[in-house]
Amino acid sequence: MRQVTLTALKTELQTLADQVGESRFGQAKALYLDKVMVTDEEGTPVKAEDLEVILAPKAAEMADEEEEKAVEEDEEEEKAVAPKAFRPTFRKGLATTAKASAPAIIRPKTYGRLRHFKDDSNGEAVHKAMNFGHWCRAQMGSRKSLDFCDRHGIVSKAHVEGTNSAGGFLVPDEFETELINLREEFGVFRRNSKIVPMTTEVHYLPKRTGTLSVYYPGEATAGTESTQTFAQVTMTAKKAMILTTVSSELQEDAFVNIADDLAGEIAYAFANSEDSQGFTGTGSPFTGLASSLGAAGTHDVAATTGFSDVTNSDVTDLMALLPQYADTPNCKFYMHKSVFHAIFERLFVAANGFSGTEYRAGGQPTILGYPVEFTQVMPSSYTANDIIAYFGDLSLATKFGDRRATEIALSDSGLDAFKQDEIAVRGTERIAIQVHDAGDGSNAGPIVGMKI
Repeated sequence: MRQVTLTALKTELQTLADQVGESRFGQAKALYLDKVMVTDEEGTPVKAEDLEVILAPKAAEMADEEEEKAVEEDEEEEKAVAPKAFRPTFRKGLATTAKASAPAIIRPKTYGRLRHFKDDSNGEAVHKAMNFGHWCRAQMGSRKSLDFCDRHGIVSKAHVEGTNSAGGFLVPDEFETELINLREEFGVFRRNSKIVPMTTEVHYLPKRTGTLSVYYPGEATAGTESTQTFAQVTMTAKKAMILTTVSSELQEDAFVNIADDLAGEIAYAFANSEDSQGFTGTGSPFTGLASSLGAAGTHDVAATTGFSDVTNSDVTDLMALLPQYADTPNCKFYMHKSVFHAIFERLFVAANGFSGTEYRAGGQPTILGYPVEFTQVMPSSYTANDIIAYFGDLSLATKFGDRRATEIALSDSGLDAFKQDEIAVRGTERIAIQVHDAGDGSNAGPIVGMKI
């Protein structure tokens, strides 16, 4: 059996496709692969059925007469060798009638569209998912994936060689970046808060509480000294954990899609928790906006029956509470999608069509020119004394501490996982959330809220 590398495979398959045509390529490819052993550039065998072949368009078509003649010659040659047998050899002289296309694209086989990893400047989605899947499988002791990670510099063998069911590993930087991007895509609080890298368990930040004063002393009168005053914001990192299971196919052929799903599930779970703690947390472990907002920055709606009691004046009164310094390019509305439609869209459609609240085509909705961010952790139906919407610059009011990157552990040794033929996954991160300026009883802060 002849041995070919992936690089040679790309060229030979494309050449074969150019010779036999698209309609006959499937049969030709099967016969060709049956006679070769495919390896990567380091000589490690690769399963041909795990590869997807994407053909490039043929560079130049043969003339009709020449193509028909070539087909007839092929058929005569096949009959001479064996009845109904196809001979996957390259036709002689074909290069004189057609130019070869660029090498075919060979990539891991996927089942349907990947939903979470994206094509970008850091690489193709399918290769990102494949690398992440190999890294996960390496934790389970897969020799093939251990070697793959070692060869591609994803993680050293020593890092995962001694893994056990109690262990867990920091996600390599390339995957952590992808998970952070996904968390920001799914979540709202992390994306809009002020991110603070934390190098210690407890992090202290100065907060200005008083500014300098200007005096107008009379002639020959000494000036009055003033000083800035500061308070300290304390951020304490807490561990966040998720537990889930994935199909045992992570160890088998569909691991590219399973890895894509796993990355999305981990990112979504963390993003949803971060939003919940940031917007509605009550102190376990973080205190969010709902419990921190000062009375001066809260507009109380005179509602007795529900959302239908909210008026246009309530919206403008809410916006009027926001201090001028907080009316920045980062100023937004934050609410549940149901609240947007039940209150804000209803009000402005009734008043003047879509001139006040509108969707940009396929994009983000706005209210009077200010973007609206939907966060599904906020109240979606009427309950007395709930804060149903925020308005302001979240980055001026909150800090999001990032203490440690995501850590992932996988195990198939748990009884339930064993019985259900699943792999248990544990993900952890260490974060801190601090609402440090939400106003008080006398002064509104950089974000204000509407209470129903």
